[in-house]
Amino acid sequence: LSFPLSAGAGLPFRCSQAAGGALTHFAHPSTWHACDFDAPVGTPVLAASDGTIAEVRDGCAAGGGADTSLFFAFNSVVQLLPDGTTTLEYVHIRAGSAVVRAGDPVRRGQRLCESGDAGFCPTPHLHLEAHAHGLADPAAPSLPLAFAFEAGGEAAVEARAGAYYDATRGEVPP
Repeated sequence: LSFPLSAGAGLPFRCSQAAGGALTHFAHPSTWHACDFDAPVGTPVLAASDGTIAEVRDGCAAGGGADTSLFFAFNSVVQLLPDGTTTLEYVHIRAGSAVVRAGDPVRRGQRLCESGDAGFCPTPHLHLEAHAHGLADPAAPSLPLAFAFEAGGEAAVEARAGAYYDATRGEVPP
């Protein structure tokens, strides 16, 4: 997978939660391997892989805090990867920001939407998770995520909570 946030934003993105994160990712197998990257509202979100858009949900304007009543009130873009079964979910996107629709083919690096803070979102961030057979079973266990960076060659790395990432260079100092 490519890193899903735009290098044009001009700042590194902190991984605020990685696999098994203590705030929410530990609570269910469907979110165990998810990654959260802090990003200002409006940061361009890019397709991490080629694929097809399976679902777009971007009508929720509520959020911007740790209000548990908003836990399931989020926006997302769901992408079906080329294998035809794996899904990649981009969550907490800005209301009304999706530039893709269900059925659209997408290419790695194509703009999908903007990061936001919709739903249960203590800080604005992009939540990313992958699932095998995600369309058939949205509660399926999540899959580990590893990202390739433009200047990093072929080696993909798993994000670490607390580390900062630049879309071009990979892990960078804060």
